Amino acid sequence: MTRERAVKHGYKDLTLLELVLQLHGEFRRSLEPIRVTPRQAGVLLFIRRHANARMTDAATALRLRLPTLSEVVKALARKRWVTKRRSVKDDRVVVLSLSRWGDTLALQIEKQVYQVNATLAKQDRRTFGMITKDSRA
Repeated sequence: MTRERAVKHGYKDLTLLELVLQLHGEFRRSLEPIRVTPRQAGVLLFIRRHANARMTDAATALRLRLPTLSEVVKALARKRWVTKRRSVKDDRVVVLSLSRWGDTLALQIEKQVYQVNATLAKQDRRTFGMITKDSRA
């Protein structure tokens, strides 16, 4: 249900959890055409912003358990969007990077994120802390 439909049906003051669930649904729907899950999208965007990220750092930053991130990365590696390699300094460390395809996909995902963000009502962005005093959005 979009915010507009929620307001129309008398649900104008949604809780933060309800807004998060709506946002998750919007992201999931927007990512379906490119066959990426929200979790995969988050991992791709993290790696794009943090080139040669260590697996443990990505898990910590994304608030994922290491086994969960490992499964996501395996799927992304099978699709040839992410490459994994062992660190030359410490072979226990796994370093992640995007392939050319992964980088192109991450750019598409960034556009999808921008579009979903643009659909959020100003009040919803304020609730999520996405508007600062200086922002005109």
